[in-house]
Amino acid sequence: MDTLVYTADISVLNDPAVFERLLGTVPAYRREKAMRFKFQSGKSQSLGVGLLLRQACRDFGIAGADENVVLGENGKPAFRDFPEAHFNLSHSKERVMCVISPYEVGCDVEHVRVGRSRLAERFFKESENAWIHSFPEGEAQDTAFCRLWTLKECYMKVTGRGMALSPDKFSLSVTPGGIVLDHDGVKPEYLFRELELGDGFCYAYCLKGAPETLPVKEMKIELGGVND
Repeated sequence: MDTLVYTADISVLNDPAVFERLLGTVPAYRREKAMRFKFQSGKSQSLGVGLLLRQACRDFGIAGADENVVLGENGKPAFRDFPEAHFNLSHSKERVMCVISPYEVGCDVEHVRVGRSRLAERFFKESENAWIHSFPEGEAQDTAFCRLWTLKECYMKVTGRGMALSPDKFSLSVTPGGIVLDHDGVKPEYLFRELELGDGFCYAYCLKGAPETLPVKEMKIELGGVND
């Protein structure tokens, strides 16, 4: 089975009529979770990832699996009845992302923000800081920081440890030949991939034990056209 990668702009969910219509297409727990948010931005993000997950399950051949999602020790979600399928979700501002795969997966989307590259010394290894500062000051460094942050988030999520695994405890090298993980102890094979959508956001995902030749389908979804 192919690995499926979905992204979407959730701006359309700011329309109350569209939001209400699509809210009725996701499982009850997702509706309740979305409505617990105080602001519309949070409601839309929660609904947006739920919509992508619902479509991902259908395309993956496990329609309805999203109705029974359980959480691991550090909050990593999984399908209760389909342990052979793995997924991960992410959102930032008006973008959402979902990956579903036969391999354990972590994904992340982040908005490129001005001045964020200054945080590199606090969170990253010296080699990673050097890579970021190899780019011209300003937008290029902010984008490099965001790329590295999404890649590190993916790894932190795929391990199931999330923020319990501090980003300064391991390093990533971004090279023309790929992205290389370095940390102490056993190093299972991880495949890192990035999406380049040119929309001011960085997207990345990480798969455990997947081959370089892994078939992947990347899809940009128009949420306004999603139906039950």
